[in-house]
Amino acid sequence: MLSFEFGGKDSFRDFGVYVEKRPNISSPERRVTYTDVPGMDSRLRRDEGTYGDITLSVECSLLGDPVSKISAVKGWLLGAGESDLVFSHIPGRKYLAQVVNSIDFEIVLKITSHFIIVFSCRPFQYATENTPVTVSESATLINPGTVKSLPIIKVTGSGAGTLTINGSNVSFSDIDGTVTLDSAIQETYQDTGAELVGKNSTMTGDYPALLPGENIISFSGGITSLEITPNWRWL
Repeated sequence: MLSFEFGGKDSFRDFGVYVEKRPNISSPERRVTYTDVPGMDSRLRRDEGTYGDITLSVECSLLGDPVSKISAVKGWLLGAGESDLVFSHIPGRKYLAQVVNSIDFEIVLKITSHFIIVFSCRPFQYATENTPVTVSESATLINPGTVKSLPIIKVTGSGAGTLTINGSNVSFSDIDGTVTLDSAIQETYQDTGAELVGKNSTMTGDYPALLPGENIISFSGGITSLEITPNWRWL
């Protein structure tokens, strides 16, 4: 029986909700701008290198007396906001999703109910296991995904140092303990335990991305080790 996890709860174990059939898995649309130019064949294309959100429509049924469960199911689905969405038939992958439709329950024979959930999802599937990798010397990190990932990298050391990934350098002028590079939000900061202190002014270079396949990682100067949370992604 197909089910899903969302908002920290299991649809079948917690609510008696199961998926009637596997939803169609849409591919995200790549953002490309086209411009018609008089006198030119074809059109000019500007590829932004980004993707739009996708929509998943999931047909579900609710076992048991629906009248006593409908409010709980609505509260769970609509109250979770954007949460991890994991389908039982897609092991090891998750979506970042939010319910965007008003859910209408069709009660059948007073013992079950049919309804459709529409999830708006970020463009990619993500790894459910996102275990940080410790790098204490030059290393090669394999990205198993199909698109570049935007990692979180904790850089430990003191003074000035340089992080190099696939030939691109990120330089630090004043490392004091551990500094975090978050490529998804494009921020550099230090976690003191009491607050996050901005460190953008101590870093120069582009925020790193991990490409599909091999990624060669090294560091020098005052950097002694790295902790990389990879955030692998798939189309």
